[in-house]
Amino acid sequence: MRVALGQLDMVWEDRDASIQRAEPLIAEAASADADIIIFPEMSFTGVSLNIEKVAEPLEQSSTISQMKSLATRYQIAIGFGWAASSGQGSDLATNRFTIIDNTGTKIGEYTKLHPFTYGGESECYAKGDEIVTVPFLGRKIGLFICYDLRFPEIFHIAAREADIMFVIANWPEIRREHWQTLLRARAIETQSYVVGVNCVGSRDGSAYSGDSMAVDSIGNILGVLSGKEGILICDLDDRAWNLRKKFSTARDRREKLYSSYFGMG
Repeated sequence: MRVALGQLDMVWEDRDASIQRAEPLIAEAASADADIIIFPEMSFTGVSLNIEKVAEPLEQSSTISQMKSLATRYQIAIGFGWAASSGQGSDLATNRFTIIDNTGTKIGEYTKLHPFTYGGESECYAKGDEIVTVPFLGRKIGLFICYDLRFPEIFHIAAREADIMFVIANWPEIRREHWQTLLRARAIETQSYVVGVNCVGSRDGSAYSGDSMAVDSIGNILGVLSGKEGILICDLDDRAWNLRKKFSTARDRREKLYSSYFGMG
């Protein structure tokens, strides 16, 4: 599987302008024969708490419509983040990660399990309640968003089926070492490929260094892109499954024991 990491300097709260910036990256990834390009969390607005401005109707999303059109035009799958309004009497939106295949068909969608309370996100965005894995080109991919990276349990659950994890983020430069370390940790401990796609640039008072990277199942960095907009092409093979067959740490996990401690209280 050839994956393009689309490190975007999105235009703050301006969906159409950001999609215009993203299209050349999609075209470049398609020309490089990538199977899929992945963009950062809330890819075309940034993670704004102004949900009245950035959230879209769940069934009438302009972002999804435009991504379907671009996926079909360039014959490449696209993974992207966006905000959906609830439409169910709730004041809270949801922070989503959607995958569109190269025919323009939505094949997977995930809602962020852990809104970033420290940054006020949980006051505007509802928590998801499902760990999502998506079949793609004969593999299964776990979908995660930003702050989820700090919660290893959900990656272990996804790794029961998936051997590739996609993490999209708006992760600030001030905590870039956390980002890089946690991506490698999640790869090593779940024996999975981990692909982390971050934004770059400055918006809403924060700086973002990007540091988008792909990590193999033993923690080797396959590639990293820092400090600039662009794409990074990485090839993922079957090493994760092969490693699990030879040296399976999952077989030695004692989940019933761990669960007994989670239940203490």
